[in-house]
Amino acid sequence: MKKVFLVFLTVLIVSMAFSVTTITISGWPGNPDEEAAIKAAVDEFNATHKDIQINWEPIPGNYLETLKTRLSAGTAPDIFYVDVYFFEELAGKNVLLPLDIFIKKDNFDLSAYFEPLVEAFKFNNRVYGIAKDFSTLALYYNKEIFDKYGVPYPTNDDTWFDLLDKALQLKRKGFETPLVLAADFNRVIPFILGAGGKLVDENLNTALDTPASRFGIKFYIDMVTKYKVAVEPQQVGAGWIGEALGKEKVAMAMTGPWTLGFLKGSYPDVYKKIGVVEMPSLIKKSTMVYTVSWSINRSTPHKSEAWEVLKFLVTRGQEIFVKRAGVLASRKDIAAKDTDPIKVPFYKGAEYAYPWRVPTPTGIFSVANDQINSRLKDLFYGKITLDEALKQIKENYLDWVSGK
Repeated sequence: MKKVFLVFLTVLIVSMAFSVTTITISGWPGNPDEEAAIKAAVDEFNATHKDIQINWEPIPGNYLETLKTRLSAGTAPDIFYVDVYFFEELAGKNVLLPLDIFIKKDNFDLSAYFEPLVEAFKFNNRVYGIAKDFSTLALYYNKEIFDKYGVPYPTNDDTWFDLLDKALQLKRKGFETPLVLAADFNRVIPFILGAGGKLVDENLNTALDTPASRFGIKFYIDMVTKYKVAVEPQQVGAGWIGEALGKEKVAMAMTGPWTLGFLKGSYPDVYKKIGVVEMPSLIKKSTMVYTVSWSINRSTPHKSEAWEVLKFLVTRGQEIFVKRAGVLASRKDIAAKDTDPIKVPFYKGAEYAYPWRVPTPTGIFSVANDQINSRLKDLFYGKITLDEALKQIKENYLDWVSGK
């Protein structure tokens, strides 16, 4: 009996020594390049680690709702994507693991990442995720159109008034639609902040009716209604901003690096004509940053192992992902290796960008965003005045962000 017990104990000890912890990571499915890139990163980790293995399980369909359901049911992955747009909602529900203890224990250097991307995933001064990549807005322009009409190219140092002047020059010389704009609040935010305005006050009510914020919104709308140098994509027979550029219906557009891949694949001849500079500025430089973190499920039973996986995903894993998927690196050292000159304005923007996240009491901004966008649309077509729109937003804002 004693001999049997010793054999059993030996087997148990050996099996424990060689036990493997599987960490499931998840996000929404990407395009074929992104899927191949993340699988390559997972394969490298699994080949170099014996005690921890990664299992990639993307969530198709409505990612956020499915994730919230699984978090409530206790079946969510160990690590998952968190878009900055809904980060506050999840952080406020206490379903994300704060990383500060792990960061301090390992002396993990957050300064290696662009500061706005670090701040994007802080809540109550604690870190709840690390950006896997990002996109910023920049100004695209068609060199051939500018050359044809004899108008100077946009530059990184242009002000809003330089942008307007060049658009007016193109229009006066016969090019009908110099600029394409979207009636989307996130595209107006750089103009609000660039004018020295703010999105919310200290009570988290809207601050869009304050003088500086109002000025930024007015300038954006005036390019459509007063100066008539800008239109929505649909007005030139395009489904979105990138298509308007590709069809050469417009000379300029403010959009992100995703448009580069679209033009390169769908309009390769136009892609060769495209230049990209930083967003025009006024009082200060301003652009948007759209980003997604790798965050850890607060309820995972394997917190230390999940942290080891997360560290890999935002260092060596990110290097693989950036190289193979063509996205922008959130780590500065990886970004420095990305030598494509057309990406420089996007990386520059990461130094001063504002994350696409509006603080609210509930962490939810989607209803308010839809309502503000509806009024922007009406402003584009002269159905409402700016004063009327701002009054409606002010009166209803707290109801919208409370989920009513």
